[in-house]
Amino acid sequence: MSSTPEYRSPFSLFPLIGIPVFLAISNQTMVSVALPDIGADLGQLRRLPWLVTGYLIAGTVAGPVYGVLGDTWGRARLLMLALGLYIIGSLACAIAGDLTLLAAARLLQGLAGGGLISLSQALIGDAVAPRQRGRAQGMIAMISVIASTLGPVLGGVVVAAMGWRAMFVITALPAFAAMAVLARYKIPHAAAEHRKFDTGGFLALLAFVLCGTLAIEAATEDGGLVWVVLGLLGAAAGFVGLLGTQRRARNPLFPPDLFALKPIRLVSLQVVCHGAALVSLVTLIPLFHAILRTDGALETAMTMLALTVAFGVSGFITGNLITWTGRTVLFPSVTLAISALGIVFLGVYGPGLSRPALMATYLLIGLSNGTGMAVMNTIVLYASPDALRGRAAGAVTFFRSVGAVLGTALTSAVLFALAPHQPGVDASTILGGEATVDPQMLAQWRWAFSGAFFCIAFYVAGGWLMALLNPLRRVE
Repeated sequence: MSSTPEYRSPFSLFPLIGIPVFLAISNQTMVSVALPDIGADLGQLRRLPWLVTGYLIAGTVAGPVYGVLGDTWGRARLLMLALGLYIIGSLACAIAGDLTLLAAARLLQGLAGGGLISLSQALIGDAVAPRQRGRAQGMIAMISVIASTLGPVLGGVVVAAMGWRAMFVITALPAFAAMAVLARYKIPHAAAEHRKFDTGGFLALLAFVLCGTLAIEAATEDGGLVWVVLGLLGAAAGFVGLLGTQRRARNPLFPPDLFALKPIRLVSLQVVCHGAALVSLVTLIPLFHAILRTDGALETAMTMLALTVAFGVSGFITGNLITWTGRTVLFPSVTLAISALGIVFLGVYGPGLSRPALMATYLLIGLSNGTGMAVMNTIVLYASPDALRGRAAGAVTFFRSVGAVLGTALTSAVLFALAPHQPGVDASTILGGEATVDPQMLAQWRWAFSGAFFCIAFYVAGGWLMALLNPLRRVE
């Protein structure tokens, strides 16, 4: 540990900070675009969403652990470990021979991804002078928007040109570059007050998420009633255990004093709805394009660009509107209702829309749904006591991940519960375009996607309700 930290310019650390953030954010949308091609190659159409939810579960589990170990061992060492795991996971994905092995490799990627963003952001505090940290955070915000925007396009281009396996190999290359930069620089390890990690609360929350996801997944399986019951019992036990540990723990994950504040409670629920809606939408749309519109990866990616660009633009505009007007929940109270109606429209009319009309629908959904995150972050930072502000901000990220996992699992369960089951018709037939699918079967698929989109609209409506009820309507 250095007694006189050698601070560096944010721009000199751009590869070190920017590459991990870009990889973690773009990974999700790149893999989503590749899902139809993976399904056509490996089959097991019903298991494809697990390539997204498995990554999210692993990242959700790993995030708090990286935080604790980073304070003890040093964030630079932990980031090096996370980058190494990411590379191994990416190469394992590229050579996976079946969907089970690919899902396992995605779990490994998720364990790495759980630390890429948080450790990179924390390194700013270790390596960048206090007066320059705002500029470094601005760089991260810019990279996040670029990654969200370019992720589908890059994924579509690579998959269309070289196949889905090449996509995983290519994403490993920037991680090698980040490791080289990290090895070159000496990053000081800032001393931190040692706090005992809330292991009991963490394990209880993990049980709630995993058992809840298991129950949702088992509900779509024949003879899965026993697993549904066991999953629900485990989720209930985990939730009750979480409540108990948070009251007793000296350093709880979710301090009761923080969640006694109504604005924080409502924002937490809104974040869960936001994560469920956003990740479900990005996961569902590529399958929707492949099955009902017979689009390839590149066509899907270019069409989705309207959605991802709109998310970033909307967040930027909303942040400035909050600064200019001081108003907060006014924006999502109006726009999330529009977003829910847009998603319902997509579920009813989406398969028959022309491409310009479909892109206009995505643009509307993205602009109206993108207002939420800026407002939620602002309320959390404004309403939280100074001593709990860090954990409040961390809870937002954590709840978003939990919502994404449970929401995507539920949306996938609705989709495949309503989807047709026809002997002799596998994923390669539906996704690969090798045969003409029976019109009656396509009609059933259309109904299944309508149900899934209605499920996402329900999440958005839940977020709208939480925004409407939030009493913190203005910040000074």
